[in-house]
Amino acid sequence: MQTHVKLATRSLNLLCLFSLLSTANLSLLIPIVNAQTPILTENSQTQAPQRQRVAVLDFDFADTGSVNFANIFGGASPAQGVSNLIANALVKDGSYSVIERSKIDAILQEQDLGASGRINPETAAQIGRVLGVDAVVIGAVTQFNIEENNSGNGFCVFGVCSAKQKSRAIVQIDARLVSTTTAEILAATQGKGEVDKKSKALNVGGIYHESKNADPETLLSAAAELAVSEITREIVASAAKVTTAASFTPNVNAVVADVTNNLVTINKGQEAGLKTGMKISIERVAKEIKDPETGKTLRALTSPIGTIELTEVGQGFATGKVTNGVGFKRGDMAKAGQ
Repeated sequence: MQTHVKLATRSLNLLCLFSLLSTANLSLLIPIVNAQTPILTENSQTQAPQRQRVAVLDFDFADTGSVNFANIFGGASPAQGVSNLIANALVKDGSYSVIERSKIDAILQEQDLGASGRINPETAAQIGRVLGVDAVVIGAVTQFNIEENNSGNGFCVFGVCSAKQKSRAIVQIDARLVSTTTAEILAATQGKGEVDKKSKALNVGGIYHESKNADPETLLSAAAELAVSEITREIVASAAKVTTAASFTPNVNAVVADVTNNLVTINKGQEAGLKTGMKISIERVAKEIKDPETGKTLRALTSPIGTIELTEVGQGFATGKVTNGVGFKRGDMAKAGQ
């Protein structure tokens, strides 16, 4: 009887010991698992990089009048049609944030920019600053035509001869990607598209009558797609250059127009290349050096009194919050990139 009691007691002790060890091991495992499992919070989640903003302006084009362009791009000219194709391709790629054409047209009309003459990099940069973009795509449609090639007469019956006709659509585009901050040409590329189509024809007295329409408008549209594909590929590959140029701070001299609480407004904005997030030094004129004969100010010596960070930038103005310094007032100098 005692033997049975001892065995039962020993079994009970072993069971209790096993239970304690299991509990201890579990308590040790829990913090290890927690330590190895990352806890995602709203602040710790990886944010997607901000895409640079780009605008595609209408390309230059000399109308030869040889093709009915209204049937190719839905009533738009090749200049507008090619620009729209490039913009749509960039939107589809997703590397850039592309500004809508309606906004471009509205601002160009409001500011009377690009209304006459060819758009050069300086003008493009100015337009881009007004639009609030980081880069502008400009260029020209240098070739947009159909080449016809008749292979000659084949089988003839009573003066009516069979013939083969080949139509080739050729579209060539030159494009440049311009930084709005520096007016630098970040990329210069050329795209060319060629599309062929063969058709049968009848030669009656030297006049060719196609038995199957080659449809030049459709051929040109397909060739334009190919040329735009080459252009878009190079623009996408230059995205890093746009990001680098956008981080550059231009040299700007402005004047404080208003100080309200912790906000300072200066009298220059997008047109000067200013962007949100830029640091602006606020300085006060300590001494003016004047011409002794004319009294004209030759140079103004300033001393820094603080810094603002731009939070809103518009056409002709920029507003920033004070990051350091006190005592700002209307008439103080505002300097960037110096």
